[in-house]
Amino acid sequence: MESLVAGRMSEALLGDLIEQYQGGRSRTWYWWQVLQALVISAGREVRRRTLDTVSAIIIGCATALPLCYASTSLAARFVSGYKTFLVFVPLVFFSAAASGWIVRRSYPRPMVVIYAGFCLVASAVAFAMYAWLPIYDPIPLPVLAFLLASDFIIGPVGVLAGGIWASPGARDVWESPSLDAP
Repeated sequence: MESLVAGRMSEALLGDLIEQYQGGRSRTWYWWQVLQALVISAGREVRRRTLDTVSAIIIGCATALPLCYASTSLAARFVSGYKTFLVFVPLVFFSAAASGWIVRRSYPRPMVVIYAGFCLVASAVAFAMYAWLPIYDPIPLPVLAFLLASDFIIGPVGVLAGGIWASPGARDVWESPSLDAP
């Protein structure tokens, strides 16, 4: 949260959340509050910096899509069959992480969360269109499982990981107060 929420808000909120957690709140409660803080902070940034939001999404996509396409296309030349998907997983992750890294280095902290959210919404729209307009042959179940995992889990987690990695105080995240209950 320190790496992805606007500066003053993250410090005060994180202190309050840790205090509540140490006062007896559950780990689930804590992470739900962190997720809500990320979404609220991202929503404020979208309203406050619309042009930055659009350009961050464009930069993120302009980084991730060609990198993912080039790396997976190259890997597909050397690996065949369903083993290909095992090779694709880290390539998708690192492509997404590279785009998250670039977005975080170029824009304010919440833009990484906004870009990860955009990736989720774009994936949901793409899958809805595929379901609504079945113009293609049915996708085999293992391929569909890979697409769902890469679009809804691996990609957004990679974007967030790249954004955290690119944060100037990323080392401080690992040195933050522990969440161990007293």
